[in-house]
Amino acid sequence: MSHTLEPFSGRRLHFIGIGGCGMSGLALVTEALGAHVTGSDARQTIYTESLERNGTAKVVIGHDTSNVPDEPAEVVISSAIKPENIERAEAHRKGLGELHRAELLTQISELHETIAIGGAHGKSSTAALLAHVLSWCGKDPSYVVGALLRPPGVHAAAGSGGMLVIEADESDKSLLNYQVHTAVVTNVDLDHVGDGGAYQNITDVAKVLGEFAAKAEESVVSAQAAEYLRPFVPDMKVVEPELIDGEPMRFRLSGEVYEVNQPGVHQLHNAALVVEVARRQGCAAADIREALLAFPGLARRFELRGRTVSGARVYDDYAHHPVEVAAALSAARQVAGQGRVLAVFQPHLFSRTQQFQAEFLHALASADLAWVEPVYPARENPQDWLHVAKQLAADVDSRGPGMQMSVGRAQLAHQLQQEARDGDVVMLIGAGDVNALAEELVH
Repeated sequence: MSHTLEPFSGRRLHFIGIGGCGMSGLALVTEALGAHVTGSDARQTIYTESLERNGTAKVVIGHDTSNVPDEPAEVVISSAIKPENIERAEAHRKGLGELHRAELLTQISELHETIAIGGAHGKSSTAALLAHVLSWCGKDPSYVVGALLRPPGVHAAAGSGGMLVIEADESDKSLLNYQVHTAVVTNVDLDHVGDGGAYQNITDVAKVLGEFAAKAEESVVSAQAAEYLRPFVPDMKVVEPELIDGEPMRFRLSGEVYEVNQPGVHQLHNAALVVEVARRQGCAAADIREALLAFPGLARRFELRGRTVSGARVYDDYAHHPVEVAAALSAARQVAGQGRVLAVFQPHLFSRTQQFQAEFLHALASADLAWVEPVYPARENPQDWLHVAKQLAADVDSRGPGMQMSVGRAQLAHQLQQEARDGDVVMLIGAGDVNALAEELVH
């Protein structure tokens, strides 16, 4: 579908919670499509800072009824904005239209040739890498991805090429509403137990991702995903890179050799999907090779934060599922070489910790030394999950001296400074605020 500004010209959109990753990206794109955009958030975030750097939208920190525009206007919300939010309630009182961010993203997808990246793991990394490669090859796509490219510190753009690269979130099944030209599935796994998707097992996930892929005009999936999707997707392109012995950053696909600049086998599989889609969009292999090596990486995705006084490298990674933790530690081992891997893991959500506690601890056991922080509750009330916290502490203690519970940030920072030495890799792992520990460690 051709790129046009007409559908959003004259629209006034007010984003409640504009500081979220997805909401801020949509604000940037809709403003470029002609809408008048305002927004508010309870606090300053890296994403509101990104909007300010781009000169996008009028952003107010703090929720207040005075932020809500008069008619004609629409408010945009995410699932995090509850009915009792004062701005949402004021918008309802004023009779303003209300859009969930998934509905708005559906509208945007209808204006573009949309490439949507779905799967349990690697959506942000794969979508960002694809947006980067297509941009490098002169395709000028629009994109909204779930993490900041480092640098230039952006996660969304409105291009003129008529393509849109987005993530397709299976957690609440909103991905089934998008109008998608190319569906990409990185993998199939169980994660969002008890969330909006209400998944009970991996077959439930496969059915939803299968419906997503089958509705698209074309589907590009990993070999792992294909094993689960075959009953639901009659025609799909299965992509499996050929790994090259002794060259952990390179792979072969369709007779061509490509190289990535991010460690980890999972990065090779993500990159292979990107190569396949980019070739379908007319990108030359030589240009793709250059783009892969020029990829700046993402914030909080195996991000090097600096070195300790002793010379140990400190990395920050957003992994919050056992498969992702294992992948992050495998990449750390690749980087560390003869050095040790010291891991600090902050579980994210009590419900997820309860579901995957044994798997988390098994993954952490691959580190030479591991510390487990208290669970980051996010939207959950810790008082409702005291039994999970108690069981986690008991299971960690039973693992022996190589794994222990953190007794506090200050003491943990001191322990790491004392323990880490030149050649070691310190991994800060989790989707909460464990990344703040880097500020105490980096010299």
